[in-house]
Amino acid sequence: MTDRQILRLIGSNAKAARLQANITQECLAELVGIHWQTISYFENGKFPVSIAVFIRICQALNTSPNRLVEGIAEPDLQRMVKIKKALARKRKRCATGIMR
Repeated sequence: MTDRQILRLIGSNAKAARLQANITQECLAELVGIHWQTISYFENGKFPVSIAVFIRICQALNTSPNRLVEGIAEPDLQRMVKIKKALARKRKRCATGIMR
């Protein structure tokens, strides 16, 4: 999943939560302390927000961060294992002074 896809999914989930809470973008922005256009850009996946703003959005919507990240694809576990093994071998070579 690309960064853009992740942002779109989180924004879409946030928009659904906002609509379920029956509040406008302007109201959410006021509750969070940011400009309403930032909420619009966030909901459309065009603008990443900081972790602090993300948490304030969750609090204002009375929802968990897990709900807003629902649907994000799981990481490729085989790829993670390969990378961890490769880095472990590299650290071992560095510790013994053998460099390739």
